[in-house]
Amino acid sequence: MFKMKKILYSLIIIMAATFTACEDPGTDILYTEEYLELDAATTVTGSRTYSYLRVNDGVGVPSGFIVNLGAAHSASPINFTFEVDASSTAIENLHYTLSGTSGTIQANSSTAELPITILDDNINPGETPTLVINLTGGDVSINPNYATASHVMQVLCMSDLEGTYVTTSTGTSTDPCCPTETTVSSEVTLTAGSGEGTYSISDWSAGMYLEWYDVYGITADTDLSTTVSDVCNNVSIAETGEPFGNTFSAAGTVDEATGVITYTWLSGWGDTAEVIMTPK
Repeated sequence: MFKMKKILYSLIIIMAATFTACEDPGTDILYTEEYLELDAATTVTGSRTYSYLRVNDGVGVPSGFIVNLGAAHSASPINFTFEVDASSTAIENLHYTLSGTSGTIQANSSTAELPITILDDNINPGETPTLVINLTGGDVSINPNYATASHVMQVLCMSDLEGTYVTTSTGTSTDPCCPTETTVSSEVTLTAGSGEGTYSISDWSAGMYLEWYDVYGITADTDLSTTVSDVCNNVSIAETGEPFGNTFSAAGTVDEATGVITYTWLSGWGDTAEVIMTPK
């Protein structure tokens, strides 16, 4: 009986020691391991898109590309180095400039911005130059899973298209109801949306569907609204639905001097029209 008690007591001591040994290293890893990573690398794709407001002032803007410290704040600055990967499509001194290939996360901080300036005036609407960055060294370890990231750049412009417009539309229908080219005048409104350069247009056909298809039930109350995007005076409507179950899309431009918007829309039926919108 005494032996059994001694064996049981020894097992308890061993188990207690085992739990203590497992817990301490885990605690050390959680609070003392330090590493550096690129913020854009932490996304599912290892890529992040950055939008810059193009103002055509000849002055570049900070990139916003971030290096993270994966640890508690350090009492001392942490230095790091990086390089631009050869797979980048962004061109130095055209789309961006470098003021060095190193940086510092300041004491008691978790992040630092890479010393990269974006030349937003040189990026055209619709272009998406990509800058691929590799972290190459630092005062602490680099997390190998997040050492490379793609930074996709695009530009936005100030947009102020909200208001009422007088429209003239000229188009052709593929339906037997309307065999000849038609021109119609109407009014539409653009209402600002939640994002920069997005608007709701009250009638994307600018009166043409009512002119052609009243025989099929289109009325002045039919909802022909959709979202229009303005990116640096290039307007577009992404492919979306129309009342008869097909698709349509549109693309055009804004005359910066007059505010006149011109776009052409095309439906999945093959119907098409050019719309000229003049501010009222």
